Amino acid sequence: MNVQQWQSMSERERVEWARFQEWQRAQSRAAQSPVPQQRAPWAATAAAVRPPRHVQLGSRTARRLLMASSSGIVLILATIVIAAIADLGAPSTRTVSGVMTVLSGSGSLYSGSSYGACTLSGGYDDITAGTTVTARDSSGTIAGVGALGSGTGSSYGCAFSFTVDDVPASDFYTVEVGHRGEVTFTDAAVRDGDLRLSLG
Repeated sequence: MNVQQWQSMSERERVEWARFQEWQRAQSRAAQSPVPQQRAPWAATAAAVRPPRHVQLGSRTARRLLMASSSGIVLILATIVIAAIADLGAPSTRTVSGVMTVLSGSGSLYSGSSYGACTLSGGYDDITAGTTVTARDSSGTIAGVGALGSGTGSSYGCAFSFTVDDVPASDFYTVEVGHRGEVTFTDAAVRDGDLRLSLG
């Protein structure tokens, strides 16, 4: 459009012409802009899932991974070996030993004021040298039998030592002197020795 044509147009025609020009420019810009393409869902998933990182053999990373794995395996093997050695070193039998004391005031009779050998009466005459000492394991099975030694007097009463040898290892044990009832001890207490039982 030239100047003469523009001047000959009314105000309304000029406004319409300006709108037409703006519409043409908008169409031109739309034609030049690329149309965005939608990606298929599987393409997004494939992009999100990346293949594992490849570690080249002989590289520093590979050597570090190998050293870490080797250290873990060595630690596990060492733990197994130590546990096996501990099991081999642990004795398979125990010696159950201790003292049965009948407290003074229970009818104890002493040989003299020097508290030498003692014998018992007044309902305790079954507690004497040679009285059976029975040790049972955690299942209640008799695991060993011993006997009381000679009684020795003290200010506490009359004490009899005992020993039951070659008792198979168990989680816990019960010890009974004669028929005076069972007393339970742990394996640790038996291994420490010097079990204490008392009457009266």
